[in-house]
Amino acid sequence: MWCIAPIELGEVVIIWGGKVWTHREIEELAPGYPRMATHICMVAPGLFLGPIEPQHLATDLDTSEVVNHSCRPNLGVQGQVVLVARRAIAVGEELTYDYETTDTEGMWFECRCGVPECQGIIDGQSWKRPEWREANAGYLSWNVLETVRRAGV
Repeated sequence: MWCIAPIELGEVVIIWGGKVWTHREIEELAPGYPRMATHICMVAPGLFLGPIEPQHLATDLDTSEVVNHSCRPNLGVQGQVVLVARRAIAVGEELTYDYETTDTEGMWFECRCGVPECQGIIDGQSWKRPEWREANAGYLSWNVLETVRRAGV
């Protein structure tokens, strides 16, 4: 997704909506609707925000569902479903967020964002690293903050 108008620091860019699905429901639906496994957002252990109807992912994606990952994102999550600008964003820039600022399980892929600080593997485990939490302070979802709290790190 590309920026089509200048965005200021802190400006709300996306508010996600949909239905909360269990991990089990996603596993059952993913064979028929593969995007159910990839175009969802973790909101609590074993719970994911996705489309109201899985058929939606088979035919058309909402622009808020196609924000790519970056290890140096220009968007950050606040709360559970709001993405805000982490800095001023110019027209033509790709809008990105760090998937690990929402998800702490059930994710694994090789990152190809190309920034010098690229983590390489995105697996939902970055929350365990103090330097990562510090770099993303103010942009960690409730799910990540609660995971950190429960782990006592």
